[in-house]
Amino acid sequence: MRKRGWRDLDESDVRVRPGRRGSRPRSKQRPKHADATAAMVVAVDRGRWTCALEGNPDQLVTAMRARELGRTPVVVGDRVDLVGDISGKPDTLARIVRVADRTSVLRRTADDTDPYERVVVANAEQLVIVTALADPPPRPGFIDRCLVAAYAGGLTPVLCLTKADLADPGEWIDTYSSLDMPITITRLDAEPEELRALLTDRVSALVGHSGVGKSTLVNRLVPAADRATGEVSGVGKGRHPPRRSPCRCPSGAAGWWTPRASARSAWRTSPRTT
Repeated sequence: MRKRGWRDLDESDVRVRPGRRGSRPRSKQRPKHADATAAMVVAVDRGRWTCALEGNPDQLVTAMRARELGRTPVVVGDRVDLVGDISGKPDTLARIVRVADRTSVLRRTADDTDPYERVVVANAEQLVIVTALADPPPRPGFIDRCLVAAYAGGLTPVLCLTKADLADPGEWIDTYSSLDMPITITRLDAEPEELRALLTDRVSALVGHSGVGKSTLVNRLVPAADRATGEVSGVGKGRHPPRRSPCRCPSGAAGWWTPRASARSAWRTSPRTT
């Protein structure tokens, strides 16, 4: 029998060894998801993202990150596109297929030994720095770090001085009045109407040490939030609710509440050389 040469072979003579992951043909084409629904991330919990459809906090959907996104970080405040089951019913899961470009970011490090900064809140318009005038005493170093983080991340800082019924705010108003920054004063025996006006129709992040009155402010602004409050302990600590708890104020204001931001884990920036 004559030996066959390569000119005598056709595709039926070629043996294809299937790969370990199966024999499905690979394609770089991905679906465009033109029918995806816009949403905003309002909470993150162990690989699951709670999203408000069209920014409406009454329509919450639990979602996972789509495989094509890989390890793309998705944080609270991100504007995303969802596909899949967006009914929000129990045991349903949508998929995040796109993450929009961020207009602002709030970064922080885990501790002093961590060289990397992580985004904790995206697309917030304001950073409300909540500081008590007494019990616990003000910490100017923390205020300064928050100001640097706000300016570096593209947020407008707002200084909120609480517990004005216990101490005079004059010294701190004089200290920061030279900055182009709103300063609002709150006290226990009066409603925070000025702060409410600053938050109206804005997306804000509240930050401050434990015990300065963040939970009390949230309860005043959003009674339905029902945040846990308590007396400041002997070491100057208050209650410790979950980090980055979302809330929505009347008149379209929305915000994230970061109760346990500490000076030790506050933000770093590199000095400007020019």
